[in-house]
Amino acid sequence: MNTHTNTEMRSRVHGLCMRVKMMVFQNQINIRVDHDNESEDGRVFVQTYYFDKCRKTGKPACWYGRKYYLSRHMTDDEIIKTLYVAFEACVRHEVMEGFTVDGKVLFNPHVNYEELLKISDREVCRV
Repeated sequence: MNTHTNTEMRSRVHGLCMRVKMMVFQNQINIRVDHDNESEDGRVFVQTYYFDKCRKTGKPACWYGRKYYLSRHMTDDEIIKTLYVAFEACVRHEVMEGFTVDGKVLFNPHVNYEELLKISDREVCRV
């Protein structure tokens, strides 16, 4: 099992990212490789980002996905598959926002889970 310093880990992840291309509907999805500042040798993470128009304002903006923290013990295979998970979550987020009913986003990924819990028992059933 390999262990790496923070700098070695970031370099290895950058190298793997250079081999990956993420496109959806002619939109390039990019990967940020960075580390947090919680310690001197912060944890390495990957994060998707892309440029698109804001659905509310129509103005161009840079959008970021969530951070996926990586263990220094991860294999290249695990890192590549984590990149895929980050890409898939980014696309799924856009699909959720893109599905509207009467002009409103039905599956809004920005609604707080506490608000969703308030209505979670309102199930639809056949009569």
